[in-house]
Amino acid sequence: MWDSLRSFFAPPIAADPAQSTTQLTWIVRLRWLALGAQILSIFFGLEFDVLEPSLVPAFLGVIGLLASFNVATWFALRQGWELPRSQILLQLAADIAALSTLIALTGGAWNPLVPILFVHSVLGAMLLDGRSGLIFVGLLIVCLGLIQANSHIPPRLEPSLLPAQILFPAQYLIAVVFFILTAWLSRTLVALQHHASLSRDRQIRIDRLRAVGALAAGLSHELATPLNTVQLRLARLARVPELNESSDLKTAREELERCGEVLRHMAGSQLDPERLSLEVVDVAHLARQVCSSVSKVNEEVPITFTWDGRGPRRALLPSVAFSQALINLIENAIESDPGGGGVDVSVQGAGDHVDLVVSDRGNGWPALVRQHLGEPFVTTKERGVGLGLYYVHSLSEAIGASLILEDRHGGGAMARVSLPAVVTAPSSAELES
Repeated sequence: MWDSLRSFFAPPIAADPAQSTTQLTWIVRLRWLALGAQILSIFFGLEFDVLEPSLVPAFLGVIGLLASFNVATWFALRQGWELPRSQILLQLAADIAALSTLIALTGGAWNPLVPILFVHSVLGAMLLDGRSGLIFVGLLIVCLGLIQANSHIPPRLEPSLLPAQILFPAQYLIAVVFFILTAWLSRTLVALQHHASLSRDRQIRIDRLRAVGALAAGLSHELATPLNTVQLRLARLARVPELNESSDLKTAREELERCGEVLRHMAGSQLDPERLSLEVVDVAHLARQVCSSVSKVNEEVPITFTWDGRGPRRALLPSVAFSQALINLIENAIESDPGGGGVDVSVQGAGDHVDLVVSDRGNGWPALVRQHLGEPFVTTKERGVGLGLYYVHSLSEAIGASLILEDRHGGGAMARVSLPAVVTAPSSAELES
């Protein structure tokens, strides 16, 4: 029972700030509790002569209006209506207006229950941000001024009134301090939640990378021994004169060499689970280095690197494994264009993402490759093994990026790796370069 009651009034700390439905539901629930307390306060007010009997109808009228407003909001939420986020400001404004009126009827600024009004400065700081928060605290200050200037003071309270020059500034100060302190704590909590989310995402990416690396290492280890045995046996058979020119033996040795090439490709994929390390990397700087290295090996094919030049484009990734992925894409682009038309590599900023694009001037992506993107051993090349693009796709998935195959304007193929961007201060190495 107590757990249910706690969950009923639990604040929407984990709610998505962009979605106001959960927060409005919480406000409606709290208001029912407040309305019950306000009705109960009538009996105590009459008992202690803080509320005069002639003002009870006005007191009940204000409570009735607030209850009607709460019923209308509750009905809209039950109907599944998409209420705008501005509704939160409207709801809190209605609360402080009603509460200020009730306080004004029962002593105004000298009512001992005035601190309840300050609770709304806490709620406003929790649920509102930016301009809405400033508007709300302004409304709260106005309400304080109104109840200080226009209040009905019961005879019972008159002998114990504090001087206005002491009481009024103190109330303003408390309202503002409550709002600032709660806003700071709320923003700190959001920042901590964001940091924890990034840490979880980073650990998930590391686990994925380790799983892919362990799979590649395991397959290479398990298949290497039987393939070596078969290779030795075929070599012995080739020594027999009558089998030396056998077409079947020749085909078997060629296919065995193909299997060995696949294993070597897997073993050199750099996804060794013991060597994986995520770090914040300037993608443009890394891509420029890779293009320079590949150009020295493939001097006959021009490789052009460009970037938007708007400062470092950082992402969280394993630099060695990502370099291998970029090499795979460049080599794939070179092989796709026998005419040697050149390969273009570019790094672009796209909002909260960094895009690495490799394009060629060949015949575009084959339909088979598009349909089976992410599957190993899919290739249309005569001597291809179908692991290069698979490796890039697996690595992209593991680090939270996406691999997109597109047609290049004017002919050719484009491979786009879209990485989540990381915003950090420049490192000392970058400042020196």
